[in-house]
Amino acid sequence: MKIWNEIPIKDNKDKLIAIPNCFEFINPHPYYLLGAPYPKHEGIWKLREEVVKRLIKVNEYLKLKNNSFHLLIYDSWRPIEVQEFMFNRAFSLECERLDIDASVKDMKRYPLVQKKVEEFWAYPSFDERCPPPHSTGGALDITLADSCGNIVNMGSNIDQMDEKSDPNFYKKNLEMEYAIIFNDRRDLLKEIMLKFEFVQHPNEWWHFSYGDQLWAWKNKKASALYGKI
Repeated sequence: MKIWNEIPIKDNKDKLIAIPNCFEFINPHPYYLLGAPYPKHEGIWKLREEVVKRLIKVNEYLKLKNNSFHLLIYDSWRPIEVQEFMFNRAFSLECERLDIDASVKDMKRYPLVQKKVEEFWAYPSFDERCPPPHSTGGALDITLADSCGNIVNMGSNIDQMDEKSDPNFYKKNLEMEYAIIFNDRRDLLKEIMLKFEFVQHPNEWWHFSYGDQLWAWKNKKASALYGKI
């Protein structure tokens, strides 16, 4: 459990709705291509209604602030089964990187590997008290694209499990090549999202949420608005 999982949840029953096509998406969905068990290919892109409303405002604000870029949505709501699939995959990849011969059935035998994975992937808990952020419909992974639709280089890939994914990595390492450019782009994404009351995950420059336990914890709220869907 993360420290924010201690925040109680009082779900306000905000609807899970389709994200409108005024946004651009990574398509086909990257996790669907990996075999993640979505119920069906259609209707993957969903968020809570209030989150969508705020995201529309972010998109409009970005056009005014810097029309060279637009939002590109990488991932949104995840069924808990998809979270489990991706968590297990991340564990297997980390074992492979460390040259450890282990399957997901052996996960408890490798607590340090599991801890590393949990820096970037919420544990797929079925406990109603501590749902993965994406399974609440309040969290999304997002980046920037240029006017030609190309993904903008942000200094690390989404889901990259290393120190470069820290939102402030390049701010701390301005001597590195292109660090100022990468840092400015990350700051822009953070600025426009926080302006409309999203919060950023401490380990991931691409992950923002509204209404979940992380959001409640960062804003010192008594309870979160969204539980697991």
